[in-house]
Amino acid sequence: MNNYPCEHLSADEFENLVIRICKEILGVGCKTFSPGRDGAKDSWFTGVAENYPSKVSPWKGTFNIQAKHTQLQDASCSDNDFYVNVSSVLSKEIKRLKEVMVTTRFDNYIIFTNRKLSGGAHTNIIKKLQTGTGLTNVEIIGKEEINTYLNDFPHIAQQFGLFKFAAPLRFFEKDLKDVIIFFGRNRKVLNSGIKSYASVFPIIDKVQKNKLNNLGEEYFDFIKTNSLQYFGEIEDFLREPKNEIYTNMYTNTVSDLQELIILERKRFNEFEHIIKHLVEYVVDSNRQELQSLRSLVRVFIHFMYFNCDIGRVQ
Repeated sequence: MNNYPCEHLSADEFENLVIRICKEILGVGCKTFSPGRDGAKDSWFTGVAENYPSKVSPWKGTFNIQAKHTQLQDASCSDNDFYVNVSSVLSKEIKRLKEVMVTTRFDNYIIFTNRKLSGGAHTNIIKKLQTGTGLTNVEIIGKEEINTYLNDFPHIAQQFGLFKFAAPLRFFEKDLKDVIIFFGRNRKVLNSGIKSYASVFPIIDKVQKNKLNNLGEEYFDFIKTNSLQYFGEIEDFLREPKNEIYTNMYTNTVSDLQELIILERKRFNEFEHIIKHLVEYVVDSNRQELQSLRSLVRVFIHFMYFNCDIGRVQ
């Protein structure tokens, strides 16, 4: 199961994510979050839930939905500032809900948060919410259950670009590491008489390739500005007979990546995120050896794309 770190989202993006999940489990009538008189945001749904808490015994009536986002990776619902203290997020929320209930009736209350939620904390928070609001149907949904929903409804994770934050695209990166280290030690001096890739090799229609792969114009300009000048030298290096062992390493890596990208392409909206992900994975997996060569790692991945070794061409 993929783990989606929602701390990378903004508060507004997280609210929109919660709405999309609620449209799946409650119904399409789930409203966009709107600010109340006190500035807090609520989403509402009225009717019979399509699939919450189950199809057999769905909740019904008016639902009040809240989203509480944090950018802290290890935040927990058991934290004092969220649950325990008198001035905690939940204590303030209960006070606000009591004020809302004076003029607005609702039957069900659900709060979503991207904090970790243990079984013990869940039980205690439910009791606190029930006591504070007088409602029976209350629920808190933490990051673990949000991840379950995103795995059940992968189109939502895709819509919000969360696949790019999930587990790394793993492949045997050691061959590419060895190629880059050997190339880096034996290459010509940067910017010294390097032939332009375009002047030696015909360029296929990159505009069409970029459209096929959803690679942005700005990022393609970045490739041309920062990496294109080195592609001729890489091509010469790979064509040199004495470097055959490294050419084979490069070829094997390309084959691995071609398959990996086909299988995992849906995780990423834009192809530049695939490139960034691959660069980070290679560097992170070989930090001691490649830390000073990380820009060269990026150049090699850019070369693979530009040379049509990776990415769709038709």
